[in-house]
Amino acid sequence: MRKNLTKKERLGKRSDLENVFASKKQFTCKGAKIIYVSNDLTFNRFAVALVRKYGNAVERNRSKRYLREIYRDLKESIVPGVDVVIVLYPGNYSFSDRKNQFFSLLKRGDLV
Repeated sequence: MRKNLTKKERLGKRSDLENVFASKKQFTCKGAKIIYVSNDLTFNRFAVALVRKYGNAVERNRSKRYLREIYRDLKESIVPGVDVVIVLYPGNYSFSDRKNQFFSLLKRGDLV
């Protein structure tokens, strides 16, 4: 499996995102929330969302970059056929903190 995050693996359409946010399958930990729904595809799709007033542009972009990199590293171990959205909350979290949050949320959702 390729390690990069291709265009077809990204959730970008508004209708797809609304479908995921309408799902009741969600888990929360301190600093992040995972929302997911199964799709009829053989691969996963992924998106990062931030709450309002997350910080300045540098902080927002860095957090999204962190999560995309973490997903790219872990995507081989995630169960195929799901649309995943990670909602990030502001805080002073390092890369390893975000990785631990993401992995614990995946385990709670039985996605690993």
